[in-house]
Amino acid sequence: MAPTQLEIKVRALQRLVKEENYYQEELKEQKERVEQLQQDFSVDPYDLKKHVEVMQDTERLLPKFYEKVEQFYEDLKNFLGDYQGDEDTTDAYKVLDSAKELVANK
Repeated sequence: MAPTQLEIKVRALQRLVKEENYYQEELKEQKERVEQLQQDFSVDPYDLKKHVEVMQDTERLLPKFYEKVEQFYEDLKNFLGDYQGDEDTTDAYKVLDSAKELVANK
């Protein structure tokens, strides 16, 4: 059986909430790696530059990512406001809370 619109919207927002954790972890690791490379004077400057670029790419990605989370949040919230079905909406409200907290703490 095909997933319902509610399931699709809930899963999409759940995926984004989960991805945010991965992006933050990646950014933390990149910052640590850059700091280590900056302390090591034997490191090739090109390698250091490339690691800094990767870190900056991740930092640039986050604002657009948070915009996307907000869009999916609003979409699900509006959908639930008009929802007349008989599916359990517990997961939907949980993921809305998670996404709201994520965006508030960005």
